[in-house]
Amino acid sequence: LAAAADSAQTASSNPAGISRFSQRALYGDVLLFTSESEWESEFSGTGTQFDSKDSSETVVPRVAIIQPINDKFSTSFTFLGTGFSDDLGDWPGRYFIESYDSVFISAFPSLAYRIDEQWSVATSVAITYTSFEQERAVRNIFDPGFGDGRSKIEADSVEVGFGLSTLYQSSPRTRWGLTYSSEINPSRDADNDFSGLGPNTEAVMRRVGILDADVTIESTSPQSMLAGAYHEFANNTAVTVDLAWLNFSNFRLSEFYYNGESFARNQAQYNDIYALSASYTWPATNRWMLGVGGLVTNQMIDDEERTMTLRLDALWSLGLAAEWQWTDSRTVKMSVSYIGMDDAPVSTPAIPGFGSLEGKFTSRDTVQFQIGMSWGSI
Repeated sequence: LAAAADSAQTASSNPAGISRFSQRALYGDVLLFTSESEWESEFSGTGTQFDSKDSSETVVPRVAIIQPINDKFSTSFTFLGTGFSDDLGDWPGRYFIESYDSVFISAFPSLAYRIDEQWSVATSVAITYTSFEQERAVRNIFDPGFGDGRSKIEADSVEVGFGLSTLYQSSPRTRWGLTYSSEINPSRDADNDFSGLGPNTEAVMRRVGILDADVTIESTSPQSMLAGAYHEFANNTAVTVDLAWLNFSNFRLSEFYYNGESFARNQAQYNDIYALSASYTWPATNRWMLGVGGLVTNQMIDDEERTMTLRLDALWSLGLAAEWQWTDSRTVKMSVSYIGMDDAPVSTPAIPGFGSLEGKFTSRDTVQFQIGMSWGSI
């Protein structure tokens, strides 16, 4: 929420909003994502099906602290994380990819300046730790009778970006916010560990330099902007509207370079992401606030461009939230949201001996639970 700026959570959503605080404030919460999906597919012309069911749980902690310096300057620090992962299982394309896990953990120290009673600005440093792990099967083609070997690539790095934000308070009940986050381009030296190789296959791979090759993984986290408005009515109900833009057309999940030469370059053309969200909150009692909200995005990648590596599509979300005023300076927050994504149809290039894999999700559901607490008030 780019313009709410009513708790320490604004340190992550719009750091310019921290200038509204006259005393130290803290916020912490835990997000739990639980997902269930079913995937159905068939190799064209063969009748061979590849269907799977997948479930996962992800826990994401978030912490923010605001510390005013004087009437003009305030500082804040935010810690949060996100990531992508998928496990494709024992499918015929396992020699290209079987599973991957990409994690981003970021710290955002910020400095805000209050220009006057209406305008505030802030600058932030985005210190991002990224790690990437991918596994694939290796066919022992020179050792008949041997099962598949394994390749496991691991890499991590620390990268630095920046953020800019502003908050404009047009009236005591209305605020407008705008934030910008820069692009980050991590480049990581990777370890490529092989196991289960047959003696002849291992000898050939060593002779052609595969086993001892220097591996580098490059990716791109896109720049983004968030604009929003907040308005509180005389009866203490409030509405927010936010519009986000991510320069996703420049996104790269991971590209591999062996001794400086590109391997399996990702040619997928992603779309820029536009997300629209809105919320409405109202007082239920003297100590309880309730709220509802929703979010919708455009299609993140066209159907003909989608790959098995990152099966994205348009998504939407609906959520319910509650806030309990425990004490004058302590608030407990909780929410539950349903996140749905379209069926993400995929048609891959032909795999030798199998044909093209064509499939889609028949169900794809994620539920997010949140519980958090705020200390300190404006």
